[in-house]
Amino acid sequence: MAKKNKEITPAPNQKYIDEYIKNEIDANRQMAFANIFSSIIVLIIWIAYIVGFFPAHPHIYIILNIVFPVSIGILLSPLLFLKTNHIKKPSFKNFLIMSFIFVIGVVNIVLPKHGLLGWPVCLLIVNHYYNPKLGRKVFVIVLITMLVCMYLGMLFGEYDPNTLSDGIYPKGPLTGQIAYPADADGHYYLPDSVEERITMLNNLLREGENRYLKAFLFYYLPRAAFVTITLLVSNSLNIRTYRLLVSEIKVNSEQQKMSTELNVAKDIQLATLPSEFVTNQEVEIMAELRAAKEVGGDFYDYFNLGDDHVAIVIGDVSGKGIPAAMFMMKTITCFKNYISAEKSPSRVMKEVNKTIVEGNTSQMFVTCFLAILNTKTGQMRYANAGHNPPIIGKNRNYRYLKCKTGFILGGLPDAFVQDEEITLEKGDSITLYTDGITEARNEEGKFYGEERLIEFFNSVDFTSVVHLHHELKDNVAHFVGNAEQSDDMTYITLLYHGDEYYYSEKLLPAEQESVATMLDFIREFCDSHSLPTSFKNNLLVVGDELISNIVRYGYKDNSGDVFLRLLYNVTKQEFIMTIIDTGEPFNQFEVNNSPIGTDVMNERIGGLGILIVKNIMDEYAYDRVYDKNIITLKKKI
Repeated sequence: MAKKNKEITPAPNQKYIDEYIKNEIDANRQMAFANIFSSIIVLIIWIAYIVGFFPAHPHIYIILNIVFPVSIGILLSPLLFLKTNHIKKPSFKNFLIMSFIFVIGVVNIVLPKHGLLGWPVCLLIVNHYYNPKLGRKVFVIVLITMLVCMYLGMLFGEYDPNTLSDGIYPKGPLTGQIAYPADADGHYYLPDSVEERITMLNNLLREGENRYLKAFLFYYLPRAAFVTITLLVSNSLNIRTYRLLVSEIKVNSEQQKMSTELNVAKDIQLATLPSEFVTNQEVEIMAELRAAKEVGGDFYDYFNLGDDHVAIVIGDVSGKGIPAAMFMMKTITCFKNYISAEKSPSRVMKEVNKTIVEGNTSQMFVTCFLAILNTKTGQMRYANAGHNPPIIGKNRNYRYLKCKTGFILGGLPDAFVQDEEITLEKGDSITLYTDGITEARNEEGKFYGEERLIEFFNSVDFTSVVHLHHELKDNVAHFVGNAEQSDDMTYITLLYHGDEYYYSEKLLPAEQESVATMLDFIREFCDSHSLPTSFKNNLLVVGDELISNIVRYGYKDNSGDVFLRLLYNVTKQEFIMTIIDTGEPFNQFEVNNSPIGTDVMNERIGGLGILIVKNIMDEYAYDRVYDKNIITLKKKI
């Protein structure tokens, strides 16, 4: 016994069902708009009959003037439901299809000679829904409706020689064709009433001419065969299209799953890297990584090694994507495990190399640069394993650090790197970066280059590490333009103060009650270091404006924190305020500074308050790093 073919229906998986329903809703919308064009065609045909382009018997004109307006109204009726939830209901497609069949049927009754192509179209429109079962149902409805409309057309419709000619009138003497007796007005005679037509057909039946049967055999069956062929072709298309839909959903599902997994991997990868902006008495450190893909092979890190040493490291793994990310994770974990103030940079690198080279069957390698700084003396020891030379200097007097380029890590069992040493002066900064910056290309294929990078450093007076990174990011982005990022971009900067500093930090929830607590924190810091009263009052105005704006507008769900860091440089008699939050990206300093106006930004935060902040502080900067808003303000005392 042959197996019955299983009906193709939406897969039980919710993703398939959702996509199938989404397609059905879109099909309903497309069908509704298709009805508009169908109504236009019906309107054009109606006008053609009215102006006499298509001749017809007078009583047909009367029927057409009723049928055509009704048909147009039915075709346009689905538009009333496009803005409602009815379009999302499964029954709406039945309403669309049945309204179309009804119009085709009515037109076939009135104009039986011209309705042949309408019936196959009723099946073709079902292709929108990728549902063979629906196609078969419509096929049965079409066959029944077509049969009924054929016989009704014989009684009510326009003259059709296939159903009403032979045997009703005598043949004309000249043409041998059917003669049409004309009335007094010159119109051809055709019985108007249903009774007259039934009488004629019954008379033929008594004379041995079964016009009912002949119409079925020679009129209905050929059209039914044509409709059947349309069903077979249509169902094949439905099945094929549905399979393509399922295949596309599977591909999209796999891609979405992979994208989700890659995003999780990205979060895990970034979680291994520090994301805090570090400021204390001796140094400022800030870093950023912009991956070309969801995950990448660049890494950086910084470490506090006791009370008087800090270390920074940067690296770039060969290759891209998941393999590079996995190798990167192994490498950065080794650095975390092996680095210490007692070890030299070269020794740390050798220990890292010994670990990552084991089992490295993929022959991957990593370039890196490691520096360990004595924050008391400014003495910095460093080692380079095939990485780009860092940029060092201050006040538009930057240069590439001359260093020996050792061998990459992970390539050989022994790491050929050497220790070197330099003493940083107060105010010096050192920026480590990966080649994703110097090898960034613009739309013309040109490289950003090392020369352009050093020119940038010597063209701007940087007010802080935050300012430096903000300007660097903008400069590279301006050069690249709309070109696609081809490699990871990573940079980390250490600014050595070497001055006498005092600092204090406070973290509070982003609530209105926290504003007063933050202001008390500023007041206590100023009083504890004997800062002038006028200076303290100005800081309170600044803090109140900026922190209030964050609390009021920064968080949609009112859940978050505000971090405040105060730093007093005794040597330079300089005050630095840093405010960090994880709310919506917003640069308060770009607000319209006019106190009067209807600008949206101005209404949101208030331009006058920001104008006062700008006038009070000597320097101010904003940056968005790792989903954090960072505001840095400086003021000479």
